[in-house]
Amino acid sequence: MEEQNTEETRKLKLQLITSDNLWDLVQRYKMDRNLKNNNDAVEELIKKGLPEATDKTIVYVDARPSENVVATIKEFKDKIPSVEKKEGTPLLILKDQKSGAHYSECHIFASEFVQLADPDAIIKIESDEDLELHRANRQLEPDNYYFIQMIEDAKGGRQFSDIVIEYNTEYAPNKPLKILGGQHRHEAIIKALKENINHIHGIRVYFNLTGEQQAEIMRISNTNINVSPDLRDRIEESALTPADMLRTFCQTTGILKAKQDFGDKKRTDDFAPTVRMMRSFIVNFIEGRDYQGNADDDAVIPSLCESGKHIDKDYLQIFNQFKSKKAFDDAQLIEAAKMFAKLHNAQFKNSENFKGIEKKEFKIKAFSLSIIASWAFAAGTLQKNPERLNKLYDLPALSGPDDPLNATAMGKAKHKTDTETYRGLGTRSGGKEVGRVLQLFLSYSQSKKPKITLDMCNAAIDIFHSNEARISAEKKRKEAF
Repeated sequence: MEEQNTEETRKLKLQLITSDNLWDLVQRYKMDRNLKNNNDAVEELIKKGLPEATDKTIVYVDARPSENVVATIKEFKDKIPSVEKKEGTPLLILKDQKSGAHYSECHIFASEFVQLADPDAIIKIESDEDLELHRANRQLEPDNYYFIQMIEDAKGGRQFSDIVIEYNTEYAPNKPLKILGGQHRHEAIIKALKENINHIHGIRVYFNLTGEQQAEIMRISNTNINVSPDLRDRIEESALTPADMLRTFCQTTGILKAKQDFGDKKRTDDFAPTVRMMRSFIVNFIEGRDYQGNADDDAVIPSLCESGKHIDKDYLQIFNQFKSKKAFDDAQLIEAAKMFAKLHNAQFKNSENFKGIEKKEFKIKAFSLSIIASWAFAAGTLQKNPERLNKLYDLPALSGPDDPLNATAMGKAKHKTDTETYRGLGTRSGGKEVGRVLQLFLSYSQSKKPKITLDMCNAAIDIFHSNEARISAEKKRKEAF
């Protein structure tokens, strides 16, 4: 080995004796990367094969990640003023064996965390440029008891840990610490900082996450403050491929406003339907259209999609039927959704003048689970009867200035078997309740009356239970004889 000195640097000359095949690989490497000479190619290849013995500031506890992840980790270490960086202690890089994502658990002062953190994290949707539509976190719950207690704890000096972060500069690069779990703790830290409480907090930082990894990590991270199943549904829906089919369907048909996202819980103010509601709408329309019996005479109970734990299997089956088209492009389904949007809008508008706290529910009556599922089933099964279908669709117009669902009448309707605590038709989401409401819409579709009435509501309840009793009796007769 021979030394070579220049004015710019001091290098060692290394002589290599190798085979023709290996040298051909070196030449190919040089050409593929457009390097200037053979020396550059050999030096780069040697560096790739050697561990970074000189850099003790990053320690890979598990297997070393890919080079693009390593580059992101180095950028994080250099740009983020972590306590580890300030104290010169190593940044430990671990691997989540479940998701395959690499992360580091480190610490940061409140003032620097607030400056760099972004609570409006989004799920990666490669095909969609409007990333704002895919906000992952739920809205803050300012009145939540545990959140109020969290703020008091922060002001008292409580130091939080395991705030789940993705280091991401693809959007809002001035706030690269994207919060995937812990936005309530972030807000508590902000409020404490305003009172000059500037302590160290622990963060778990993930690097180069895929959309699937984001969805999984957000699902397990958002469990600290009463996380609604609806938020979990929204995250799972955004992670489906192709992305955004359900949201686009709802925005196109008017059920969601332009750029509006699904709700993460039911609210009477600033209302937005949840993912579960719209999954249930699609499933029941399709099941109603495919129904082979006579829904008027049967005790049919429309289904409600599962929520919170995993994607409902019936919805997923329908989703897969449309995924190659990247849209729920069924013309009858689209028309039904547009008609339901008209029903909700009329119900919301015509109920604005109702007074009393309980009457706020009247405005969003159309989006109670029992009503949305039963209305969709009725619209589906009436596709074979255009006259009755048009009557169902015309309910908002025929009701005039009154709320089309007549929430007051529905609230008074009940069956002799109902308890004193029963609050009326459409207020529950149990199996028999959905069957009762379905009978109301089927009965209305063949009624000569333009509006839903109390008598009609009570009759629908009786019809359902009468059908149920008759079917049960026929079954017992067959079994007995």
